[in-house]
Amino acid sequence: MALAIDEKGTITLYQGDSGEIAVSGLDNSKNYMVYFAIQDSKRNLIGSELQVAANKTESVVFFLTPDYTDLLKVPAGKAYEIYTYGIKACEAESSTEDTLFIFDGSYGTQNLIIVYPRKVIGT
Repeated sequence: MALAIDEKGTITLYQGDSGEIAVSGLDNSKNYMVYFAIQDSKRNLIGSELQVAANKTESVVFFLTPDYTDLLKVPAGKAYEIYTYGIKACEAESSTEDTLFIFDGSYGTQNLIIVYPRKVIGT
């Protein structure tokens, strides 16, 4: 298991590992483009926003590549680093944008990514 998501929406992974994040519950009557972004503790964007076309389906999957998660650095001497993420659905035919609440559905809640240092490089 390269990436784990708990019941609160917290993602846990090792730096440089890959994994999938499924987003479901979309309104399939709308043609959404869904975006995923990660920020550091200073709200700096990490890498580029990922985007997936929903094509009037109820769910999408984001694939986090090893290169993408390698951008999530853990400072030397720290056991882990905490980042935050957000997901937004934008309707293609209008200017409607909906920030999606993951799991608890309230404003101000942070969606966390806990990143542990790389253990092995591999291929």
